[in-house]
Amino acid sequence: MLILNRRVGETICIGDDVCVTVYDKLRYHVTMGVIAPPSAQLFYGDTCLRPAILPDGERFYLISLLTEESFRIDDVQLGVSFTPSYLGAGPTRKRQVRIAVAAPQSVAVHREEIYLRRLKLAGKGCPQMPFSTWLRQANLAVSSRAAA
Repeated sequence: MLILNRRVGETICIGDDVCVTVYDKLRYHVTMGVIAPPSAQLFYGDTCLRPAILPDGERFYLISLLTEESFRIDDVQLGVSFTPSYLGAGPTRKRQVRIAVAAPQSVAVHREEIYLRRLKLAGKGCPQMPFSTWLRQANLAVSSRAAA
């Protein structure tokens, strides 16, 4: 089991095709954004969740969790742990979320910045921008349209 600390907007890459991002954190829950290939299935408990389908065919999931809850993407189990924040306890979006990843040894799990560095060193094409940056820009665009 691997335990990584992530803040809002930071991503974990699982294998070469799954990205899990800490989407938002409010008092007692954290929202995770998951992009996965069409063949992957995401389970919360025994329930298989339905995704939004992105233009390139990938699946996008948003899942809201309380501390100590978990979800599963195929063979990979992910659990979150964090301290609930209260009013006056400082900026809630800066607080870390601990993500425990239990994956088979054949599945690589990296922080996004490490994954991108490994792609660059291997001479493979890197995405134009990190997934977390793209997600942040998409959220700002949606928020500005909703405010108008």
